[in-house]
Amino acid sequence: MANANDIAHLERIRQDARDEIKRRIEQRDKYSIQLSIALGAIVAVAFSSSDLRMVLIAAPLVSIYFTILILYSYRIHTALTDYLRKKIEPELAQRCGTPRDIELETYYHRKSKEMPGIRQGFFLVALWVASILSLVYLWLAERDIGMPVLIVATVLYVLADLYICYFYIKGRIAGTNAET
Repeated sequence: MANANDIAHLERIRQDARDEIKRRIEQRDKYSIQLSIALGAIVAVAFSSSDLRMVLIAAPLVSIYFTILILYSYRIHTALTDYLRKKIEPELAQRCGTPRDIELETYYHRKSKEMPGIRQGFFLVALWVASILSLVYLWLAERDIGMPVLIVATVLYVLADLYICYFYIKGRIAGTNAET
């Protein structure tokens, strides 16, 4: 017979994890809005005067910052859903005598394999677009003025973008291989 206190405890854990997942989703939406506003402000300032074009050099940095925040939030979200699906839901199903496959994360995970996640990929593409467009424009428009700065910025931003993509892909592959 299932202990009501044990079930109530597991339900509280599940609710806490679900609430954190909801906060992560809200957080990512806020980060993406902040990213859009920051990039828009940089572009507006850069094109307000030819003397301010070099402000575009900050666009990749802003994109890197917010992309890291967004991808980290996805990583925590994934850890929480894995915890629910692999630990809490099976235990609840067993204690309540219900089928495991009706639990939310277990059901959603099965269905999500049919729907590839594109939002994380979108943020990586946006990272590269912001970096490439701003740097290419600066190379064409400001080559004579800031060559050493452009060389250093280009190398650092490309390395940072590659680093972020590498660890994103590495995490996705590790997450796929760890499936049960």
